[in-house]
Amino acid sequence: MYDKRTLALEELNRLPEEERLAAIDLLIDKRRQRSYIRYFHPWREQQDAIKQFTNDIKVFGLLGGNRSGKTILGAFIAVAWALGKDYFRDEPAWEWIQNLPIPEGRPRNIWIVGLDFGVLRDVLWYEKLRHGKNHPPFLPDDPTVITKVSDGDFQVFFSNGSLITGKSADSGREKFQGASIDLVWIDEEVEEDVYDECYMRTSDCAGKILLTLTPLTDINSGVRTPWVFDLYEDWKAGNKDLCFCQLSTINSPFVPAEEKQRLLDKYVGDPEGEARLYGKFVRRSGLVYPTWDPQKHVVRPFPIPKEWPRIVSIDPAATGVTAALWIAVDPENNYFLYREYYERDLIVSDHVKNILYRCGHEPIDWWIIDPKWASQRNAETHKDGLQLYKESGLPKLRPAIVGADFGQLESREYINATITPKSRHPRLYVWEGLPNFEFEITHYTYDTYAKGELKGLTKEKPRKRNDHLLNSMQYACAMKFKGDVKTRTKISIEQQIERIKRTSYT
Repeated sequence: MYDKRTLALEELNRLPEEERLAAIDLLIDKRRQRSYIRYFHPWREQQDAIKQFTNDIKVFGLLGGNRSGKTILGAFIAVAWALGKDYFRDEPAWEWIQNLPIPEGRPRNIWIVGLDFGVLRDVLWYEKLRHGKNHPPFLPDDPTVITKVSDGDFQVFFSNGSLITGKSADSGREKFQGASIDLVWIDEEVEEDVYDECYMRTSDCAGKILLTLTPLTDINSGVRTPWVFDLYEDWKAGNKDLCFCQLSTINSPFVPAEEKQRLLDKYVGDPEGEARLYGKFVRRSGLVYPTWDPQKHVVRPFPIPKEWPRIVSIDPAATGVTAALWIAVDPENNYFLYREYYERDLIVSDHVKNILYRCGHEPIDWWIIDPKWASQRNAETHKDGLQLYKESGLPKLRPAIVGADFGQLESREYINATITPKSRHPRLYVWEGLPNFEFEITHYTYDTYAKGELKGLTKEKPRKRNDHLLNSMQYACAMKFKGDVKTRTKISIEQQIERIKRTSYT
């Protein structure tokens, strides 16, 4: 007795060849519509990118301009992770699936993270996964593969035991705790605490992080901490756990030529053009210390002569980070920053104990503190900040004498003069092993206007973040401490520079 499939095949074979081929094409097209992901064919830049997502990569970033296909590729990878490799064997998309580091032999837990609820619901969930728009949806219309879809909870249950869950980043980090996740797909740049929580969820199962975004958030805008930019810089510096690929809107085969020309015309000369069209990070506003160069400013530690004056400069905080810098001044009035203190959320007496412990038995000639904070009175004790620090063990502490800009101009002179050998200004060098200082000085930027006609333009003052140790440096630079003239050796400035170079990375 024939089954339905055998009868259908015999009936198909009895058709004329032209009709038979048309019927087969119709069946294939119907199957493609119901399981588009099996037939997905990336365009050239997407192909080059997906080949880079190998097993040794922990964080895989797709940086793309608008309509470059980064979110499409993210959706493809996320759903493929849930379906597993076996679903794609002998299918057209197998070429792109076979080398992805998808765990096999067990169910997989996947998170899809949208920037906010609207993006999660309208773009990632309904458009990319459930209903499609410019292409069919990535979730197969097959009850043998997908057992349940809950649109209200943003969950998809698979017959192989895998689970996809959609989450909104604006719900806060608390909503990202407790689970063990094999893949987290984050679309656009969320706040760092959400990313950190997602990262922790992947740590116990060797999970992966997939990022898709247009890199508009550089070191001076958007999120509170530009963690994607930092990851990108870390990757460029050689971190093998990271990989970033760029997708270009201008090279996309799905954007009409006339539309590409409109985009090129629109963004000509625009600081966001490189990001929106080519997926490249751009710095839309300037660093406060653009001449900082670790190859010239960072030097190896060396024994500090006992006759060199030493300063401890403190930038306190009632909550958050309290920072301090140790500075030695040589006979030529060069500053050497040789130690840092960077702790948060401690009482004054604990900060003082920690700072004194780091001093050991070395003599400190000058103790200075933020003059503004020093004059502020504590609500409970009615004592000002200077009194609290003095009574906690720093009796020689005094407010720094600073100008209207709290030493910003003087600190730039110190740093700029480091790379100007014949400059008459003092110079500044930083010992290797001060990671918080180096992070701050490479992320300290001028503030920008957030709205109105001046939106995006730079203000004249720095943004209040990444500045704790830099403030400590600025207080010391404003006071222009001098070295011991009596011990000054009669050598030329060129000889002095050569002596410093011998301890530097150059």
